[in-house]
Amino acid sequence: EIIAKTRAVSRTIKLLSSSSSDERHAAICFLLELSKSELLLENIGSTAGSILILITMKFNNSDDPITSEKAGEVLQNLEKCPKNIKYMAESGYLDPLQRHLVEGSEDVQMEMVGYLGELVQKQEMTINIAGSASEILIKMVHSGNASICKAALDVLVQISSHQPNGKTLVDAGAVPVMVEALFIRKIDDEPMGSKTEAAAVLANIVKSGMNPEAIVVNKEGHVITSKYSVYNFAHMLRCSMPDDLNLNILRVLLALTALPKPLATVVSVMKEQDSSQTVIDFMGSPSEALGVAATKLLTALSPQMGHTIAEKLCKVPGQLSRLIRSISQLGRITERHAVSATLLSKLPYQHLTLNLALLHQNAVPTMLAKIEEMQRGGMRASRHAKPYLEGLVGSLVRLTTTLHDQDVLQAAMDHNFTSVLTDLLVRSSGSDEVQRLAAVGLENLSQQSANRSKPPSEEQQPKKNILRRLRTGRVHDNRKPPAHSRLCPVHRGVCSPAATFCLVEGGTVECLLGVLESNENSHVVEAALGALCTLMDEGV
Repeated sequence: EIIAKTRAVSRTIKLLSSSSSDERHAAICFLLELSKSELLLENIGSTAGSILILITMKFNNSDDPITSEKAGEVLQNLEKCPKNIKYMAESGYLDPLQRHLVEGSEDVQMEMVGYLGELVQKQEMTINIAGSASEILIKMVHSGNASICKAALDVLVQISSHQPNGKTLVDAGAVPVMVEALFIRKIDDEPMGSKTEAAAVLANIVKSGMNPEAIVVNKEGHVITSKYSVYNFAHMLRCSMPDDLNLNILRVLLALTALPKPLATVVSVMKEQDSSQTVIDFMGSPSEALGVAATKLLTALSPQMGHTIAEKLCKVPGQLSRLIRSISQLGRITERHAVSATLLSKLPYQHLTLNLALLHQNAVPTMLAKIEEMQRGGMRASRHAKPYLEGLVGSLVRLTTTLHDQDVLQAAMDHNFTSVLTDLLVRSSGSDEVQRLAAVGLENLSQQSANRSKPPSEEQQPKKNILRRLRTGRVHDNRKPPAHSRLCPVHRGVCSPAATFCLVEGGTVECLLGVLESNENSHVVEAALGALCTLMDEGV
């Protein structure tokens, strides 16, 4: 106690770095004696630089074997204080922590797992810890009691969130243990046990970039992409699980949809189980993360299941209106805004029931208002602004594919879609996709112009008196004829942007040519040319 109150410990540690070998030997011998007192263990370990100096001396045994041996003995004594084990691990010496994880009492194991969790949060330590401690943690999940299992899983979630660790965990046998914890194992004092964390580890592993076809889930040899595995994941979604668990299961399924073969399996299972309705229900969850994950999964499934998803959105009262509210919600643009708009823009464009439902829900004025707000720059200060704008424009363009319906046609006229989309060619907020979508929409509109352009009736044509005939016959009179009687040079009738969707009268041709001059994106160029070609069709 007397020594602890002096500077003896700090001065002794300082002497460990002395250039004199005699001073180093004397200092390490004295420190070894001090470390035999439990009263001084924390004092020694907490002294700045002490642990790192001792570790360096221990592993530099070629320079001074005697000092190296004694440094190892000091470190071994210091292990009796759990905090010192943490300091050693922070300095890269993980053996004591791993040993106490395996051999320590239940309380010590819990303490070591807690320290490990703190270390994992320091990114620079993640890979080293994953490689050396993952097998121990997995064994603790498999054979430990409820509290140890939960603590170990929490650390595994953190380790797995660092993508390079995915293969390490798979090689250590993490996946079968996580699958068992998720689908088979039950812990009496916790109804859900540690299922949420197990699902999170699986989701992180699948997202890590590994080939999912190589991730084996059980002794029977099933892989995580098999119908067996996907069926179990999808089935669990329908079992009234907590939001966090549902979120992680959705993350697993979403990660699987990134590759064609697993995507086909997910689609097949979702159709068989009719699970899409459950996922649609999750979109409206108060949990932002769950709602976003559900919407992303539906978007990923839409190329194969788009009509089914659209029908269910329209069939169940309130579903579509909730999606529109997610798009139009006031405030800063969030990921939920963006993914909701994206889903609406990715569902089959020619699904007339959905398009009419959007009209009846008054979605068009809402989308136009949001587009205008973004063009004014009021909502761009968000990383989700670009996909949000692209989703809004895509949702608007989808209506131009069903202009054969009178209600949709009238909406396009009332809201002057030609002018709106022409403006988006110029004010695209730097998005090639916005320009491409605008050009596609203009092509769809322009295809209607030839049928909608009509010659002025006799009643509309002003009768020429003698003075007017003389005036119009003069060479020098170049005044433009009135708009109501001017004939479109392309469609040979009276045209306007709003009523006939004429690209000539709307000044759209110049904007499309400007896009061709300024944009080298092949998809944008193709769309712009497609719109211009409608002015050269046989029927024009």
